[in-house]
Amino acid sequence: MKLFAFSPTRMFTEVLVLLFIVSGCAGPKESADKTPPSGETGRWEVIGPGGGGSMFTPTVDPADPEHVFLRCDMTGAYVTFDGGSSWKMLNLRTVVQDFAFDPLQPDRAYAANQGLYVTEDRGLNWRLIYPSPDKILAERMVNDHAAQYYQTGDSLTEFSLIDKVRVDPENSDRLYAGWAALSVSRDSLPPLALGDSTAILYSADRGASWRKLGRVFGRHVLALFPGSWRDKPDEVTVVTDRACVRISTVDLKREELRLPAESLIAAAGGKGEKGSVLYVLSSFDNASGKPAGGVFRSTDSGASWEAANAGLLEDWKLNGKLPFFNTLGVCESVPEAVYLSCRSYRAGKAPEELKEHFGVLKSLDAGRSWEWVYRSDGNRVFGDNYRGSWMVESYGPGYTGNPHGLGVSPANPDICYSTDYGRASRTLDGGKTWEQLYADKLPGGGYSTRGLDVTTCYGVHFDPFDKNHLFITYTDIGLFQSHDGGASWVHSLKGVPEDWWNTCYWLVFDPSVKDRIWSVWGNGHDLPRLKMFRRPGFVDNFQGGVALSEDGGRTWRRVTSGMPDNTDCTHILLDPSSPAEARTLYVCGTGRGVFKSTDSGASWKTANQDLGENLYSWETVRLPDGTLYLLMMRALKDDRILGGGLYRSKDGAENWSQVELPMDVTGPNGLTFDPEDPEVLYLSCWPRPSGGMERGGGLLRSVDGGKSWKRIFRGDTHVYAAALDPANPETVIINTFDSAAFRSEDRGLTWRRLEGYDFKWGHRPIFDPHHPGMLYLTTFGGSVFYGPATGVPGAKETIENWTPTWRWDDYTGEGE
Repeated sequence: MKLFAFSPTRMFTEVLVLLFIVSGCAGPKESADKTPPSGETGRWEVIGPGGGGSMFTPTVDPADPEHVFLRCDMTGAYVTFDGGSSWKMLNLRTVVQDFAFDPLQPDRAYAANQGLYVTEDRGLNWRLIYPSPDKILAERMVNDHAAQYYQTGDSLTEFSLIDKVRVDPENSDRLYAGWAALSVSRDSLPPLALGDSTAILYSADRGASWRKLGRVFGRHVLALFPGSWRDKPDEVTVVTDRACVRISTVDLKREELRLPAESLIAAAGGKGEKGSVLYVLSSFDNASGKPAGGVFRSTDSGASWEAANAGLLEDWKLNGKLPFFNTLGVCESVPEAVYLSCRSYRAGKAPEELKEHFGVLKSLDAGRSWEWVYRSDGNRVFGDNYRGSWMVESYGPGYTGNPHGLGVSPANPDICYSTDYGRASRTLDGGKTWEQLYADKLPGGGYSTRGLDVTTCYGVHFDPFDKNHLFITYTDIGLFQSHDGGASWVHSLKGVPEDWWNTCYWLVFDPSVKDRIWSVWGNGHDLPRLKMFRRPGFVDNFQGGVALSEDGGRTWRRVTSGMPDNTDCTHILLDPSSPAEARTLYVCGTGRGVFKSTDSGASWKTANQDLGENLYSWETVRLPDGTLYLLMMRALKDDRILGGGLYRSKDGAENWSQVELPMDVTGPNGLTFDPEDPEVLYLSCWPRPSGGMERGGGLLRSVDGGKSWKRIFRGDTHVYAAALDPANPETVIINTFDSAAFRSEDRGLTWRRLEGYDFKWGHRPIFDPHHPGMLYLTTFGGSVFYGPATGVPGAKETIENWTPTWRWDDYTGEGE
């Protein structure tokens, strides 16, 4: 998910984080021609334009600045071995919070989330070391977002996550880990806080055993500074968002250190030839006409602090607004070198000239002076020192905003990686120039991913007149098309209202008129996830509608007569039996039910007879005989959860009747039918917590047109969608939010996991119509996976000692 920033006609859709890439004045790097994805190598590959979503925590190998980890908030993590020319995705069961390299063992690194993982081969393979695998009773995926945790009976494992991990730079055996304050996931609301203190654990044997050092006030651990930096190897200095404490690993004695501000945003530090320098960052406040807060440094390991804001506040009295800085990065071996990310700096000499600037500043003297090394007003980059890719080409520099992650090489202060709302970037010359690291521009003008894909997508759509022409419908980055079978991608936004750009949920080709396409849009993204309804006025505050192209997606125009402007549209269906000159179309509008057009989209009217209170329509399905099915998403209205539902119409949406579902099913998510016998229906379902378990999910099958249903995949599973092999409808594929996709070859009686695919949040399986035996899997956060529909037998798991039985027991199906 991404942020529309620094444009009055754009609005924030959600603050997620993407990688920030900046480089010299030339255009994007061009690469050699790429071939379309084939899957012939017997592996899964990810396709798309690259980038597209929020990225965080760039972490640079102290022994090799080309070796970098970063993570996103969409569950994927990534490693590069060549400075961002290519990336490998890592799936460690859920969102990674932190990485740490072992400075003494260059091949070893750690990754932290609900568990702690170690790699001994630079990130190719991982092992779980906390919790100990022999303590795991089960792996749970709970609530509407399938939040993962290992069930052990330990509250730290089940109700918290590891914010920070640190290896002692003088002793690889010593590990420090900081757990966030306890909280519990809730189905429709943010996590409920269970405490106001973090937990600090210590291992003297590289994670084989752990000792609790105590709790520290605060919600999140921002930094763990090793005592060896001040020649006290048996202590650690912990900085949270609310406290700073020095703790002995021998006798647990504590020393509370006073912070320079009540609440902190970030902390970082290092030790150089002159000793250690620590930094903390807080927001600025106007304290009776005097600014308070900002950057502070300590040269005595946190015993005292002094402001490091010289030059950062020169204009605030003139422009009336204090700047906001959101993160910083420090070179650990030269701690006087620090990079500072600025989200908002109002600049201008007169009121009519005031503009918001953002970017990166740098200091080489521990914050005694600062200079801009990347600066933009949203329309241009000052100094033209950023070499971008398709995101700058499509949106300009304002779209991704400033970095929220800065990773400085521990060995070289000139090398810094940054991440923002859509990109990863790097400088090799101390900020003089920056370059993007997520996409290659190909000779034909299209773009191809470097393996850094942080995008939610809903469908892959195939032109019936050109097998090489296909589209991907995306959240945050709208719509992309390829004219070379998926080898390269270009944006398809021209003519689409800018307020709609965030999400293209679906599109449909006219089956008999070449180049005619309808697409549906909305800037309320991530539907049908329940979290979207937390925002007051969700239905009224978002924009969307229907667009029509008559030139194959090169240009679009809106066709919304009769439809409110603030209609977030999630699906469109074309009746192929309607005349080409007057197509019948059906559109789902969030909170507004169904719209129908009988004139190819020139005008629309509602078709909601007998639908009831829940008008949060999600998608429609048409059977060969013209019967329509309508899925209503589970929604939140006036702090009440409205159960989803399934409806049927036999008269072209003039009237609807509700299809009875099992009592525990309140989240129908997708429907498909057997083309050889349309009375056979498959309903993908989203579970809900009930009695301490997830219930009402999985996959249902009806053999009598919905009169009765049987669950054929376990009900605690978040099944997004199912697909039947067009060549053999006995073969069924499902994709889930539970780190797995499954295949059945007997209409759902028995199942096996598709090996080699383990992305956490899966969306829709789509059989490749042009290459039998090949499969597309869309995802919530990882673009589109492409590979063998049978999986990759014997493929290695990302986590070597992860056991499928933790999550799936020995599940092979429900049987007869």
